Amino acid sequence: MNLHAYKYIFRDAKEGLRRNAGASFAAVALIFVAMTMIGMLLLVRLTVTDVTTYLESQISMKVYIDPQVETEEVAAILEGKSFVESVEVETGQQLLDKLAFFFNGKEYLLDSFRDSGIEDAIRLDVTDKTQTVRIAKELEEMDGIVKVVYPQQLAEILVDWSEKVNQYGLVAAGFFFFMSFGMVYIAIHLALYQRQKEIRVKLLIGAKPSSVRQQFLFEGSLVGFMGSLLAGFGMYSLFSFVLLPIAERFPFIFSFSLETVYLILVGMVLLGVFIGIAASYLSTRKLIKDA
Repeated sequence: MNLHAYKYIFRDAKEGLRRNAGASFAAVALIFVAMTMIGMLLLVRLTVTDVTTYLESQISMKVYIDPQVETEEVAAILEGKSFVESVEVETGQQLLDKLAFFFNGKEYLLDSFRDSGIEDAIRLDVTDKTQTVRIAKELEEMDGIVKVVYPQQLAEILVDWSEKVNQYGLVAAGFFFFMSFGMVYIAIHLALYQRQKEIRVKLLIGAKPSSVRQQFLFEGSLVGFMGSLLAGFGMYSLFSFVLLPIAERFPFIFSFSLETVYLILVGMVLLGVFIGIAASYLSTRKLIKDA
């Protein structure tokens, strides 16, 4: 196919988009929403992975002690355990002192915490972090320990929230995905009906159905490209102005890979173009053949 043919296809597709501006705009908007949601879900997944990795590797295990038991005695017992690397006692009063800053001007709330009786706690680091769950279960069975909080618990909660967001997000993204697919299908369908006479003339003078279809496939790909490209710009802006500054401030938590982000953006654009081409192909397959 020569350059003149490509120019003709582009001009014809542009004219088709102009004739069906309303349907084309709706299709672009729906593809934009679908691709944006998919991109955000992937970025959330990357963020949650970094945070859970940090939690599991950095946060110490915390053991809360029964008020009827001497905290120092329990700390001495724990310090003698082979799986314990270090022990630090944190009394209820010390915890209240740390919280006092947040209750400035509302000391009555702090007093309510003091009256409720906050348990002493022991913060400890274990020698083998991969055995944290097993160690936590062993500590929970010890006399004098009322509760054990460890990194995996926080990570599991975070992952659970992330999975729920992903589930509902994927349902919503799937809905907009099929809506955008249907909207492109309708837009190309309208363009075909408007240009039926023109298509018949082209076929009568010897044009191949595949060549005629290429014009509409290109039109659908343009719709998909515009919607997904806008979504890509939006996601790149979110990454550049929100996520990247956060990662730079907390490099010990977040380790976003630019290559991964760029791969997500390229994937979004390609998926949008695929929606446009697939919907256009299905829309034109029968009508051009029967024109």
